[in-house]
Amino acid sequence: MQSSNAPKLETPQLAPAVQGAGSRYSTLFGSWAAWLFDSLDATIFGFVMMAIAATFSVGLKDVVSTVAWFLLATGVGGYFLGGISDRIGRKKTIALAVFIYATGTLLCGYATSVGQLNIYRFVVGVAVGGLWSAAASLISEIWKPEGRAKAISIMQTGWSGGNLLAAIFAWTLLDHQNPESWRHLFLYASIPAYATLVYVLVFVKESPVWLANREYIQQQAKKANLFEIFKPQYLKSTLLALLISILGMYGYWIITTFAPSYLVKILNVKIDQAPVFLIWSGIGAMVGYLAYGYLAEKVGRRISFCIFFVGMALMVPIFTYTSSHMPLTNGVLQFTASNVATLGIISAFLGFFTGYFSGFGAWYSELFPTSIRSTASGFCFNFGRVGAIVGIKMVPVLIPVLGFSMTMSLASVSYVLAAIMVFTLRETKGTELTSGN
Repeated sequence: MQSSNAPKLETPQLAPAVQGAGSRYSTLFGSWAAWLFDSLDATIFGFVMMAIAATFSVGLKDVVSTVAWFLLATGVGGYFLGGISDRIGRKKTIALAVFIYATGTLLCGYATSVGQLNIYRFVVGVAVGGLWSAAASLISEIWKPEGRAKAISIMQTGWSGGNLLAAIFAWTLLDHQNPESWRHLFLYASIPAYATLVYVLVFVKESPVWLANREYIQQQAKKANLFEIFKPQYLKSTLLALLISILGMYGYWIITTFAPSYLVKILNVKIDQAPVFLIWSGIGAMVGYLAYGYLAEKVGRRISFCIFFVGMALMVPIFTYTSSHMPLTNGVLQFTASNVATLGIISAFLGFFTGYFSGFGAWYSELFPTSIRSTASGFCFNFGRVGAIVGIKMVPVLIPVLGFSMTMSLASVSYVLAAIMVFTLRETKGTELTSGN
């Protein structure tokens, strides 16, 4: 990493072969598709929590525990599969992660108890965390500094696209008259994931930066370990990056997990109607991811993160206040043009400011050397979701005390803190990635 603040490293700086434009975009598309269906498989659960609770005759707290297991697994997967990515390569790890989350999602459709569902969602979570670690490192390493944030932002639109697909799948496949229709959602979601696996194996190319560093990694394999990221020269960056992730994830997963149930509860819409409004948040997020990538190349990583975190801090209470004060007819929200437009607009803006997720891949990749890049970025990003477990476990406890709207709005606090914390990490805009950093 060519920066005066970067730690001194043992590896020589090598000039890796450069992928052609066609190869880079093919690899970007494969990573985008893998992340798209990763997101689909990760987020469909939020649409079916209440239906699953009814099927297995359990309370919302029990189903929320399944989400907690999933988030814990993303941290485990990001850390350990990130380490595997640094050892065996980015492409192989991406393929492995896609296969795991496709199979785990398929099995969810056949679960016969909450216990089984916990296991299958844990499997999916491991892959979700591991995929991001490998894909973010791969795209960061094949793109030049001046376009890296934009390339990562394009890949990140796969997450919002997956959210959008989850809403469309839920809208299309869920049937409030069939309490078992939630199973169809998992079964159909696994199909495109297996197709993506084939594309990755055939068309995605390995990172030249990782290939140039492979010999050094093999030489250091015996003394290298997953605790490398906690060595003194990396410890500060590791802990600060982790804290920023926790704060950003805390608010996000409260909104993502409970927004469908929130709309069902507050507006009395049916389970297959709530996704109609959340489609707009997916569209807004796609625009936000791209906007963040453009902004980060202009003003840097830290200021861009701050702007988007502040935007989320404002939009969460605006979303809950507006939706909870919408006029109901006989206790139910009517699908009038005015109501759809109002909820659509606030949902789109809420989605737009989640564009900060575009920033983690480029920023965290630029903070760490090639030999630990995937491990470190995977740990810092994905263990942020583990911190979010506290938030989602608190929501069912706080709702009876504070009410659904106020409980959801508390997510803003974490965003304010995140906006402040981004200035504790160094700016990395313009950093060149070589096999030696």
